[in-house]
Amino acid sequence: MKLKRLFTAVLSTALALSLCAMPAMAADGTTTTPKTSTIDTTKTGSITIHKYEYNGTDAKDSTGEITDANNVPTTGAIPLEGATFSIYQVMDCTQLQAYYDGLSADKPVKVEDYLNPAGNAIKDDPSYSTVVDKQTTDANGLATFDHLALGLYVVVETATPDKVTSPVKPFLVSVPMTKASTLNEWLYDIHVYPKNGTAYGEVKILKTARVGGGAASPLKGVTFTLEKFNATDSTWKPVTKSESDNADFNLTTNESGIVSVSGLSQGKYRFIEQSIEGNTPYIIDKTPIEFVVTKEGKIQYNGGDAAAAIEIPVINEGTAIEKQIDKNDTLTHDADYSVGDQVPYQIKVTVPQNIAKLKTFTVTDTPTNLKFDGTENNFSVLFDGAAVNTTAYTVANSGDGFTVTFVPDKMADYAGKDIIIKYTATLQATADQTTAGNTNSASLEYTNKIGVDTEGNPTEEGKKETKDEAVVYTFKVKVHKTADDTKQGLEGVEFDLYKADTNGTITGDAAKALGLDAGKKWTKINNAKLVSDNNGDLQQNGLANGEYYLVETKTAEGYNLLKSPVKVTLDIQETTTFTKDTAGTITKKTTFSGGDATNSGEYTVNVVNRKGFTLPVTGGFGTLLFSGIGVLLVLAGVGVLFSLKKKSNRA
Repeated sequence: MKLKRLFTAVLSTALALSLCAMPAMAADGTTTTPKTSTIDTTKTGSITIHKYEYNGTDAKDSTGEITDANNVPTTGAIPLEGATFSIYQVMDCTQLQAYYDGLSADKPVKVEDYLNPAGNAIKDDPSYSTVVDKQTTDANGLATFDHLALGLYVVVETATPDKVTSPVKPFLVSVPMTKASTLNEWLYDIHVYPKNGTAYGEVKILKTARVGGGAASPLKGVTFTLEKFNATDSTWKPVTKSESDNADFNLTTNESGIVSVSGLSQGKYRFIEQSIEGNTPYIIDKTPIEFVVTKEGKIQYNGGDAAAAIEIPVINEGTAIEKQIDKNDTLTHDADYSVGDQVPYQIKVTVPQNIAKLKTFTVTDTPTNLKFDGTENNFSVLFDGAAVNTTAYTVANSGDGFTVTFVPDKMADYAGKDIIIKYTATLQATADQTTAGNTNSASLEYTNKIGVDTEGNPTEEGKKETKDEAVVYTFKVKVHKTADDTKQGLEGVEFDLYKADTNGTITGDAAKALGLDAGKKWTKINNAKLVSDNNGDLQQNGLANGEYYLVETKTAEGYNLLKSPVKVTLDIQETTTFTKDTAGTITKKTTFSGGDATNSGEYTVNVVNRKGFTLPVTGGFGTLLFSGIGVLLVLAGVGVLFSLKKKSNRA
């Protein structure tokens, strides 16, 4: 209402001043004697519009003089670009001069006499409804109509920038008009200072992120573009500055996940997400976030009521993959197994909430020195303990591993949930038996940038791969065979290595004959005999931690064979950490204890053989000699008995 009163005052004053030279009207309706005006009819004139954006209260009336620039309000008045004015001549020079000289029968002129009933456009009158000229204010808020024929003009603001709440009401300008300072001089170049009230909107984006069904937290470093719809050509134009102060927008979220923009004029806008800084698991979604700024500067979003300023929450969905080994019902990223063992693995895949928008969601298992045991046995894809619908994925062997290709539009039931893939892989004879270990890598390739086609359907603008790893170690038992007398290594001593095994085939008398517990089942670990070298050393690779038994089957000449097996306890503890750099590259670091030395994956046991004597061979000369000696001793004994008997009889 204040703005309307301001416009009315400005226009009324301008009109009164422009017509101040006409004869005064007497109280009884009669006029004074007409006077001849001093208008120079050979001249042309101009109208210069100084257009301002203004929402203050200290505006002054226009006098038509350029010195009015000094009367522009000191605060809140900003040159307004983009306002279009049209002028219409409603009196020519002759009519205007007659009016000023009191020779016209017309009543005092009012702008409403020339406007439509709504008061916002010129009447459809062929005598004056043709546009004389049309001008749009420049960056300085100026629009100039030069070389105008003298006369009375109606000025209509026919187009305004979006930030203007309403156009200026049409007003009259007389070319020429008298100077307000002297009232006896004519101004041919007229300057007017109409002002528009403006309103701006303010919008905040609150950006958070979550993985699957986890809690959302603020997301820093998300960059947007802001666009405004241009109804003239039905295109979207970038918006990078505030219209209220021309300050550049910062369209990247801060630590609190906030992007804030203000100084938005009325119109339809949209934010479009473009990128996320750093290596994150979050998915960029370029689905436009649209909102409308009303002419009052309020915000309408998603069908809600218009509000003075709003905060739009937007969530980035994320995904994850975790690879682990199921060791004795305990999930771990590192474990020890023997060559030939079936290693049970688990891959946990977190499905993003917006899975239906994705085009790619694929898990690939890539083992090193392990081999996937196939899809028919020991393989399952589970959700909450139950099998995932087989229409939601396919499985194919890939090298020694496999690939599970999920079908995103069939996975609505699993959005925001965890899917578990369980399977086994056999540790191969080629296994690395050093502390480097044998890695099994699982990768998840997924759409990480969702676009939008012309019909609003999601498209894939980018893909990303994220990985996780688990590692299997296998250790080594070394035997150092020495002689108790020389303390030197014994060459050529042979052993077999056994381990208690519920699936073993050696038991009962066969186990007892080896010196093993007959009540247990046993498996021989080595395929070929373990034979000591010239230093007395031998070894067995590819072992998991546990208890083993060395059974000596042949010893060096001159030394006794061990009477019982030698127990060997392999207990090497490994601690592995995996780290990812900014590019997602995984680095593994492992420390070992319990071996021969720190960070050693081998354990040495010392076995001593004692010196003995050589027993005679059955049936040889030595046996006959001892037999003969025995016979002679028996005969000597018989002789002694007979001799004693004879002495007894004589007595």
